[in-house]
Amino acid sequence: MRLIGQLISFAVLLLSQTPTFGSIDDAYLAELIAKSRQLRLAERPEWRKLVHYVPNLIAPGVHGMVDGPQFYNAPDGKDNPQSELEATLASFNSDIEESDTQQNPQCLFVARYAWLDEQLGFDPQRLPRQVCKRYQNWYAGLNPSGLTLIFASAYLNNPSSMYGHPLLRVDAKDQGDHTRLLAYAITFAANTNETNGIAFAVNGLFGGYSGVFSVMPYYVKVREYRDSENRDIWEYQLNLDAGEVDRVLRHTWELGSTWYQYFFFDENCAYHLLSLLQVARPDLDLTGRFRWWAIPADSVSEIARQKDMVKKVVYRPASATVIHHRLKGLNDQERRLARDLSMKRISVGDPAL
Repeated sequence: MRLIGQLISFAVLLLSQTPTFGSIDDAYLAELIAKSRQLRLAERPEWRKLVHYVPNLIAPGVHGMVDGPQFYNAPDGKDNPQSELEATLASFNSDIEESDTQQNPQCLFVARYAWLDEQLGFDPQRLPRQVCKRYQNWYAGLNPSGLTLIFASAYLNNPSSMYGHPLLRVDAKDQGDHTRLLAYAITFAANTNETNGIAFAVNGLFGGYSGVFSVMPYYVKVREYRDSENRDIWEYQLNLDAGEVDRVLRHTWELGSTWYQYFFFDENCAYHLLSLLQVARPDLDLTGRFRWWAIPADSVSEIARQKDMVKKVVYRPASATVIHHRLKGLNDQERRLARDLSMKRISVGDPAL
């Protein structure tokens, strides 16, 4: 009883510090907090990965990798997993109505809500579930059945892609080889249009850009990578079940409204894509060996070496790669004819052809 009383007092104090939350059943919040502590949910890898906590390099404890303040519900949520979990539970009874400019916390943190509901079994009478129409429409548009890791080879003319670039393709249920271009892609990149390599390097080294997750049509990236920039593409179809795919997509929705500081060598596209993927299987530690630097090709290798993680690999060469390959099969005379034809020195009706 003494513990329950202390937890109720804590809940009242917490609510007084977070006025955006609606009226809440203090007793029920205290029950949820007590149960979460009993189960030690804040120490579980599922929670640590959902809030992107990593061990501090020197001092004891952990810190959150996300830099957008709206990602945390507790004032000390970036450094205190237990405090953040309890503040998140309190936020779920918010009376905020969904609109084009705001979301109810149940909808904003849809992955956290789903996992905490699985662990604590929310009572819908005491904690009514919100209808998250924006998330539901977004999810229905993706129509997901699986995920494929895409890796585009290096492109030296773009400083942000000089080591290659990974992204995730969301494979739709009715997708085939002829319609895969109509799928959607999840990508992480620095929020900048910088084309000056020196300026990008300086800002990228010292966190001068914000890094964001975005979802866009896959054909846009294919057109950019393979057709415009002549970059080879490798596709790694991931061996994930429906529940694992849903966990990744729910968390993608959460990350779409926040940002990270972007660092070129470590907190880059490779690192954060791995941090997103490991939400599918919290027992995986995909980012552990990339604390100092994360090269995109190495991150793809990390996925490939995981047991039962990849079920199919497809290589899609760029147009220039195909041309170079065909040129290797020609003799000197045939190469001269091809060159003359391309420069319009001869016509297609020339007898030499």
